[in-house]
Amino acid sequence: MKTAIIYKSYHRMNTEKVAKAMAEAVGATMVKVEDARIDDLSAYDLIGFGSGIYAGRPHRSLFTLVEKIDSMKKKAFIFSTSGKPKEEYHRLLREQLKAKGCQIVGEFQCQGQSGLLGFTFANRGHPDEKDLQDARAFIKGLVSG
Repeated sequence: MKTAIIYKSYHRMNTEKVAKAMAEAVGATMVKVEDARIDDLSAYDLIGFGSGIYAGRPHRSLFTLVEKIDSMKKKAFIFSTSGKPKEEYHRLLREQLKAKGCQIVGEFQCQGQSGLLGFTFANRGHPDEKDLQDARAFIKGLVSG
């Protein structure tokens, strides 16, 4: 199954670590959201959309990308890192992807180290190796299933 992982990671690069673990596990193509091209998405069978969680939702650049899609009958998954993972964080992106015709086949969340101005507030060391192992198992399950 040809897989692309579109992600936004910029503060502590937590989401990039998860995206990289997933990509390496199944030979997926990693694409930074700012480099994603709508025309290229047709080449993939499965597309992941991921970012850190900012003010309770994924990064706005993911929403901007999905808004540009007319219709996309693809399997998709959502993943994120956050200080305290909650199912509701994916709701808006899930709804937007479904409205574009995507079938959401899975969602993955894990803790990410959070902080501001060099201070760590929570989850020092996350995502850790167990988080990355869980991410690998998650995507392997999607690709094989």
